[in-house]
Amino acid sequence: MSVSFLYKYGRLTEHSEALFSTPTIWLSLPSRLNDPFECRPWFTFNGDSHEVVEALAQILRRQNPGLTRDTATAHAVGIVLEGRHRDPRTWENMRNDLVAMLGHRIGLYCLSQHNDSILMWSHYSEDHKGYCLEFEATDQTPMFGAAQSVTYSDKYPVIDVIRTPNEEQIDLVFLTKFSEWKYEQEWRIIDHEIGPGTHEYPKELLKGVVFGMNMPEADKVRIRDWVSRRGHRIKFYQAARSDHEFRVDIREVE
Repeated sequence: MSVSFLYKYGRLTEHSEALFSTPTIWLSLPSRLNDPFECRPWFTFNGDSHEVVEALAQILRRQNPGLTRDTATAHAVGIVLEGRHRDPRTWENMRNDLVAMLGHRIGLYCLSQHNDSILMWSHYSEDHKGYCLEFEATDQTPMFGAAQSVTYSDKYPVIDVIRTPNEEQIDLVFLTKFSEWKYEQEWRIIDHEIGPGTHEYPKELLKGVVFGMNMPEADKVRIRDWVSRRGHRIKFYQAARSDHEFRVDIREVE
């Protein structure tokens, strides 16, 4: 990691009390991502026919765990003999199946490297009426220390079916976004063991809460009450409009 803290923008909902009062976060399904251009890898295959058959058989068994190795290999041989492994439609179908399969097994938690982005406050914190959470995220930090930075590109990620290891395939699919999202400076926690749902973290990792510049006072009171139940010190900050620049100033408050 090259950061000390990561930030989560948000708005108050019916689930916010648990977020502030308990050390839990919700990892979402990849299908909840707001950009339909994400998760669209381009497949290539660099190997001889034997390696292509092996790779296809693995993909087929991953798509359908009920297939035996022999059956999957036979299907793969048929695809190669018919030349369908060179048909873009074959890889498009496999891409859809792969993403759909991974999409039900993986949990994602999206964070940002910055807490003062005007656009992030506008888009994800209800026009500056929401909040921004500050989490410790060093190399030694559990949970948030496992977050990985997103790569921004003008091209879809390329996965070599034969040469790209499975873990790297997951990273390429879920850690690549269109370059115009770069302002988010996004990091993601990717969990493919427990998957989506509620995850606990050491409570002391929540270090601070930033109130949006337009947050109603009543919401600030509620958040302070929820946070007080955690039993450890948390800093509070107020976001404010800079007097001379297009900038959000973050100031600590009692």
